[in-house]
Amino acid sequence: MFSGSGLASGAWWYAASTPVGPVRRVSLNGETSVADFIGHWTVNGNKETVFVKGILPQAMQEGYILQMDEVDAMQPEVGFILQQILELHGRLLLTDTGEDISPHPDFRLVATANTLGFGSDSGLYASGTHVLNFSWLDRWDVVVHIDYLPADDEVRLLHSRYPAVKKDLIKCMVKAASDLRKAHANEELTTVLTTRRLLALCARLERGNEFSRALRVCVLNKVPQEDRKVISETFEHHVGPMATS
Repeated sequence: MFSGSGLASGAWWYAASTPVGPVRRVSLNGETSVADFIGHWTVNGNKETVFVKGILPQAMQEGYILQMDEVDAMQPEVGFILQQILELHGRLLLTDTGEDISPHPDFRLVATANTLGFGSDSGLYASGTHVLNFSWLDRWDVVVHIDYLPADDEVRLLHSRYPAVKKDLIKCMVKAASDLRKAHANEELTTVLTTRRLLALCARLERGNEFSRALRVCVLNKVPQEDRKVISETFEHHVGPMATS
């Protein structure tokens, strides 16, 4: 299981060995129901009542990697349905039809979240996330924490997406972001500067926005008032005259 998207820090959780099949991705928002996962009865074009299998049995039978995003926002009953799959040699019994589904050899479960299921330590992800059942968390084989990219890799990512933005400027932006992330870790800031925000900043710069305006609309306007001065001064320190060159 992983928490984090790669654009922010976090972790991924794996349910089994290295996956090999195609990926099917689903977001577990608060509206995702057991019926979405297991299936439901419906009336087809021939006016026959039929059972339509949901996301989980389809993935199990067809050998997909089922990537479940934002699992710390899922409804508890969905988590309990998944527990039988997370057991060793886990199978799925469709109680509506009596079908006992054995997983395809290539079937894998992967989950992502911005918390580890124990609540949001930083407070950044408190809204909409839940504390998860420990017995559910304990069934995952592997948990991998995903931190921010190393500086050189982050520079390469930003420059590959927005090659019109000067690479030296991007390097300075990444240095500023690194300092701000350390400040957040030291509880000197209430928010954190993600790679996603740097991408948005580069997009504005490539469109011809002045650096000060791009920084304001992509970063400063999204943070609490008490963080704006620190962020602005950090970018000024690292970027300086390069912002206008």
